[in-house]
Amino acid sequence: MREPASENHQFEQLIRQRDWKRPEVAERVNAAYEQITGKPGCYDADKIRMLARGITRWPTHGYRLALEQAFGVTAAELGLYNPRAARAKPSQTGTDVHTDLVLGWGGEEVDEVQRRELLRAMAVLTAASPAIVAALNAEELERTIRAAASPHRVDAAVLENIQAILNQARLQDDLLGPQAAIRTTLTQVDIADALLNGYTGPLEGRLKSLRSKVSTSAGWQLFDLGRRDFAKDHFEKARDLADEARDYAAAALALAEWAGMTEEVGRPIEAVDQAAGAESRATRSGDPLLRAHAAGIAALALAKSGPDYRADAHEALVRADSFDVTIARTPEESLAYFCTPGHIARMRAKALRQLGDLPAAIDAAMESLRLQAVRDRAASHILLGTIYVYAGDLEAGVVSILAGAEADADNASARLSGQLLDARSLVHIRAPGSAPARKLDARMEQLQLI
Repeated sequence: MREPASENHQFEQLIRQRDWKRPEVAERVNAAYEQITGKPGCYDADKIRMLARGITRWPTHGYRLALEQAFGVTAAELGLYNPRAARAKPSQTGTDVHTDLVLGWGGEEVDEVQRRELLRAMAVLTAASPAIVAALNAEELERTIRAAASPHRVDAAVLENIQAILNQARLQDDLLGPQAAIRTTLTQVDIADALLNGYTGPLEGRLKSLRSKVSTSAGWQLFDLGRRDFAKDHFEKARDLADEARDYAAAALALAEWAGMTEEVGRPIEAVDQAAGAESRATRSGDPLLRAHAAGIAALALAKSGPDYRADAHEALVRADSFDVTIARTPEESLAYFCTPGHIARMRAKALRQLGDLPAAIDAAMESLRLQAVRDRAASHILLGTIYVYAGDLEAGVVSILAGAEADADNASARLSGQLLDARSLVHIRAPGSAPARKLDARMEQLQLI
């Protein structure tokens, strides 16, 4: 039987301290939820009332983050807690814990409002047709949804279904950019959390591994969309879960992508440590693509860390080039399926530019464009353009930067947009008021990029 609700006085007090009304709280939470997930929030004054009365005690993951952001405090300080966590496990009681809940979802005790929220998330998932239709048939999708509603239904087929959707979402990101994939990916975060929180059994290790992979994808896509703090949380969770599951490949990818973000935002020394962890785990995984990718990330971080790290950066570039990445892989075959010769060439170009070897950097950037798949093609054009500008060839630089601008216009990536604006600033610093600078500005204005 459901336990009687207990008033959440902490939550009520926080609202009073801020002199907010419940509709205002709902608006703030919805705004934070949309910023975090890319999906519109659906809280209203009634849902805030249910939180205050203790009817809802443990909102779904996205709304917990939104509540924390809106109030600027932790979930515990909001008076939120997971009732299931304090309960005895089924093996201790001799009964099935699922019969203890009137409405259970994902290991959290939930009310009808929360149930509708997760059903809505499922609707979002099923509406994401490019990823779903390519991955699952109707029967497989229904099986997956039923498992999310009742985690004791989880079996190997359900995990394979979720993995298939994740793989398609990654390909969708490659082709159309992060905005096209993020809703599917974050919905999968909710589903994987639901399964993980409500399941104890022989598949727990695989489930943690899967949750790690989903979080790594979410982290990179959120970083691509400019949401660095949330990306960091996903990367950290991905690493921890993969380490718990002893999935060295998943842990290596989580740390490599995290290091890639850390290096790009200007913390290279920190990125060096993360990349070292990625290389260590990638070695244990035995995947040559992961090993090459991790070494390439290490080279970027080392090259940006200063003159004392030049030799180490060159050694990392040699390691990245020492693995055979010429055989194309699918996401099912390698987590680092995107690590192609073009990908390695692009990382080499970035590192060599940082090390000051501009002729070699230009050669590597041109090679990356010749070999590169769709992923990061815009970034490769922008990279080549900036190297040309550093080398004094302004005309060639602007042509290449504009090629990146054309590709970036449809990408919706804050990361790429930042690179493009940095390249524009470089042109104006090197040749203010010049014809190439005016040409660049005119076209970027047409594309509504400035």
